Amino acid sequence: MKSLNSIKSLSIFTALILLGCSTPNEPVNSYYSPYVNTYVYTEKPTGRRLKDIVADKYPSNVYIGGTIQYRELNSAKGELLNNEFSYITPANTYKQSHIHPTPNKWKWQAPDDWIQRAKKNNQLVRLHAPISPQSSKWVRDDARTAQELELMLVEFMTALAKRYNNEPQVKWLDVVNETITEQGTWFGPKPGVTAWENPWTKIGFITDIPDKFPLLQKLGVPKYIVQAFEIANEHAPNLTLVLNQHRMTSPKSIALMKELVMYLRDRNLRIDAIGWQAHLRAEYVDFANIDSQAIKNLDNLIKWAHQYDFEFHATENNIHIKNNKPYQTDIVAKAFGNITQTLLDNHQTGVVAWSLWTLANAPHFRAKNIEVLGLWDEQFKPQKAYYEMQRVLENAN
Repeated sequence: MKSLNSIKSLSIFTALILLGCSTPNEPVNSYYSPYVNTYVYTEKPTGRRLKDIVADKYPSNVYIGGTIQYRELNSAKGELLNNEFSYITPANTYKQSHIHPTPNKWKWQAPDDWIQRAKKNNQLVRLHAPISPQSSKWVRDDARTAQELELMLVEFMTALAKRYNNEPQVKWLDVVNETITEQGTWFGPKPGVTAWENPWTKIGFITDIPDKFPLLQKLGVPKYIVQAFEIANEHAPNLTLVLNQHRMTSPKSIALMKELVMYLRDRNLRIDAIGWQAHLRAEYVDFANIDSQAIKNLDNLIKWAHQYDFEFHATENNIHIKNNKPYQTDIVAKAFGNITQTLLDNHQTGVVAWSLWTLANAPHFRAKNIEVLGLWDEQFKPQKAYYEMQRVLENAN
């Protein structure tokens, strides 16, 4: 049986934690969060939280968001997400590889839990649930036939769209993801199940293309893209439908994307938004210069999107650095800030959105020689990039 003195000590320790007071084990310049049952921030940011700035200065047309994994909800990252962002993207929980990995298996608990968390925290959700290279090993198996893949696509997209179409927290749906290469071709399958690949092109191609789409006439259009949008049009009428494309930094990839979205509309399919995945590699240095061609290209792409009544989303911003190569935090901060500034410069003509894929610096999940940079450091201390984002949001017109 514990002594009375030990019980008193335990009660005092517990009370100090719940009150956010300092204890011998508390990290310096941090506070205890009962919500995630851990200490968060090694330094509390000065100034207003990002979501509060957006709510005050941009009541319409601007969304600033963040992304974490489901397993990180009850962690310091979960606390950051809820403190800073009213727009969130659950990272991988809604992809086919998780929800419907094999024909007879469905996994809805984590996806449904995300929605309940978003309701609790008054956050809007973009379902990152596309038909994409992030598919299950069953789908990537070389033995899969076109018929099997088509059935899996139809089952998954139909069930997902029906399940979340009427959820008030869900605003956007990524329908198709990462379909075009930087060389302006369609991303396709590879042997085995371990390589990054896109098996869905096995379903086949549409070749009867109008003359006004010369690139598509030459390459054909993957049937899976059209089928995915057909299903989303039918079963997700309440959601904003997004085509989310990676590495749109080359003229060839941009040209093919433009023809693709206009072709979908030519087929009387609704497509509402273009996603520009902002995973920056060495080119982040170019984005750090507000007068660079990279920024001009981004600005022109946003203007083109708004001209044709597409929302424009920078969907997955982070910066990839070789971990043995030094970098300047000022340049990193400017890259994040300039992308956001370019979006805000266009918010009067249409919807713009920005989402941070990596909240805090961390090793790349697969390439161990790469460090991925966000707005906070490894100890969740706000970096120069955070304060640059804060400055841009506070001062933009």
